[in-house]
Amino acid sequence: MEVQRVLVPTKNEVLLETIEVPDKPAPGEVLVKTAATFISAGTELANYTALSKTVWEPGNWNSYPWDSGYSNVGHIEAVGDGVEDFEVGDHVFCYGRHASHLHVRPFAPGAGENDVGHLLVKVPEGIDSQTAAAARMAVVAMNGLVQSSLRLNDWVAVFGLGSVGNFCSQFFQLAGARVIAVDPVASRRDLARRVGIKHVLGDEPPERVSEQIMEMTGADPQINVDSVGMNRVVRMITRSPGARITVDAVGHSGVIDQAAQVTAPWGQLVVLGSPRAPYEADFTPMTERIHAMHIEICGALEWLTPTLPVPGSRYSIVENIHTIHDLIKRDLLDVDAMISHRLKPTDIKQAYEGLLNDKETYHGVLLDWT
Repeated sequence: MEVQRVLVPTKNEVLLETIEVPDKPAPGEVLVKTAATFISAGTELANYTALSKTVWEPGNWNSYPWDSGYSNVGHIEAVGDGVEDFEVGDHVFCYGRHASHLHVRPFAPGAGENDVGHLLVKVPEGIDSQTAAAARMAVVAMNGLVQSSLRLNDWVAVFGLGSVGNFCSQFFQLAGARVIAVDPVASRRDLARRVGIKHVLGDEPPERVSEQIMEMTGADPQINVDSVGMNRVVRMITRSPGARITVDAVGHSGVIDQAAQVTAPWGQLVVLGSPRAPYEADFTPMTERIHAMHIEICGALEWLTPTLPVPGSRYSIVENIHTIHDLIKRDLLDVDAMISHRLKPTDIKQAYEGLLNDKETYHGVLLDWT
């Protein structure tokens, strides 16, 4: 059968190509007819622009030519021998590519983390394909919360309000935090307010934004490690300046630097984005504050979370997806607001270029394969 898929053959090039795949799924596989896919503005654009240097190394997961995408929702069209728990007609979500059809080998019942197979989750009734596809970025964002040491009523500052940062802000607010959301792009700030984030900053220079965060969280901006002797640090600490948790949802070392400067003593800095771009700076002020204020730095890469529930692990990707679906059904998580454009697969070049160069307008692009 002929299948259309998105391909990134080399830097700054993307196209929709037609390939041949088997008509029927192999034993242990299902054939999914795609309804919608969602573009990851971070990972996909980093590979599209070769910001991720591994695109030039043969054999990597993103090596050119790269069939892009990792959010696919559709319906099962055929089931291979030996497949349990899935049947024709099931509405399913997977980490599949941008393609009109997919052959997916779901994890077998009782499968271990190292078994060959792919995540395949049924979409609950009442959630449409486009919403389910856009919720893929919420799975990424949820790691910011689950890897944090959040306490009720903590101040949390989230830097970056793309899809991941917006979802992350929603999660922390749902969990009882006082969230400060930061982004220099006006439309993203407006969107954060629209989904209910109460404190939104970013329309002033970074230095002023940092001052605003310290003021909002009760700090005296005149008191810092540089201006007082260490014999007076206890006085500073008792004032609890800064956000107890800060989150980099951008994936930029400069943002991590800024976040560290507004993290409270004994606080936590969560690196949710994937830093890729080069950044040159004097990091001593940052590391000095981390050292003197006992600040913890925590990585929150999604891929190190167990896919399936594991005894002793607090979370798994499958459980996180079920939680997200439940929040959507109870109208507690706003996913549809993250979709700024619904385009045809033939418009993939427009989608990538819009996300790359027009951030005021493009913040979340869905491909409609129906």
